[in-house]
Order: sequence, then C-alpha cells, then structure tokens
Amino acid sequence: MNTKICYLYRDAGNYKVHNECVIQGELSKEQIQSILDCCDMGEYFIPRQVGMPERRFDEYDTEVDHCWFEISEDGFERTNQPANIPLTPRQLVENFALRKDNWDDTECIDSENSDLGMEM
Repeated sequence: MNTKICYLYRDAGNYKVHNECVIQGELSKEQIQSILDCCDMGEYFIPRQVGMPERRFDEYDTEVDHCWFEISEDGFERTNQPANIPLTPRQLVENFALRKDNWDDTECIDSENSDLGMEM
C-alpha cells in the first residue's frame, strides 16, 4: 500500500487547482498529524520545499497568486496506485519537520517552473 496525498492551490480570487501525488508506503495517523503540525496555521505549506509537485495556473498573476497550498487530514488516503514521487513516509515527515516555522515564501516561482516535471 502507498499513500495518495491530495492538496489544493487556491489563489486570492478563490480559483482552485487540485493537486495530488503518491508516496511509497503508508503514512500513519501520527505521521499525518506531524505533517499538519508543521504546516503554517495547521494547513498551509509550500510543496516544492518538501519534495512534492506543485500545479497552479498556466500564468502567474502577481495580483492574486502566491506560493501557499492547503492540506488537511482528509487529504491522505491509502492507495494501490504506484508512487509517483520518490519519498517514503519517514522522508516526507522529516522534510516537513525541517520546514516547521521556517517556510520560505519570499520567492514564488511561476507555475510553468513549479511542477517539478511530474505528471499529475
């Protein structure tokens, strides 16, 4: 079993782009809570800073776009789908722990450079 993680990009105009990825192995409830505890205000994070792909809109609009994505406890589910990013649950939790209270939102990159070359 692997874990599918669903997360959301929402711009300031409330337009949304759904994102997902699959990691190798199952995240425990404790690991999911650890991830959420590392997010800004318990739900906001910057996927590329923890090794997850980002998909936003085709064009970056400085008036409404930003680098924050949303994630919630409901965004994690067991799946038989193959992993599409090379992270284990332990690695993902460690990546989030490194960013806790240390998210870098000073440089947002446009969406054409932000998907890390991964298919969604």
